[in-house]
Amino acid sequence: MNSSIIGERELKIIEEISQDKNLTQRKISHRLGLSLGMTNIILKRLASKGYIKVKGLNRRKVQYILTPKGFAEKTKKSYRYFLKTIHSLQEMKKKIQRLILMEYEQGKTHFVILGKGELADIVELSLKNIDKTRLEYIRVSTPEDVSGSKAVILLAESKPGFRTSAKTNRYIDVLSALTGS
Repeated sequence: MNSSIIGERELKIIEEISQDKNLTQRKISHRLGLSLGMTNIILKRLASKGYIKVKGLNRRKVQYILTPKGFAEKTKKSYRYFLKTIHSLQEMKKKIQRLILMEYEQGKTHFVILGKGELADIVELSLKNIDKTRLEYIRVSTPEDVSGSKAVILLAESKPGFRTSAKTNRYIDVLSALTGS
């Protein structure tokens, strides 16, 4: 195993130190839910690998400083996390588009996005990027705003027990469809 590779716990400690160099081992262990002994071991390991520098302020107090190597590792991991997030969003958008296109192929051309949050934003972006001339949609915030049209309602937020009022409407719980629940 490569000893220069840092794990999740090490990265979390690096992140904590980058935000506040005046942290004590006790504060770090408490914030991350680690034992004080484990925190001590990880800090020593990070120092020996050159990711952090331990500066003695006095006999009982030390300061942890992120080194350029530690900062580079934090940046690299953050970049990888960013790319993974973008990939996940693209996959989510593709799944939503497949859901909508399945309805479109069955003759459904009118859609209502019901929701205010990020999922509703992603559903709207997914609809905008489908190149079908007859496809129409609107976005509403509350179930009361849904008109009696024969639109497919794309439920894009948690509304326990929500069902369409008109029997002519079909609804799809987007989150359930994405997660398979």
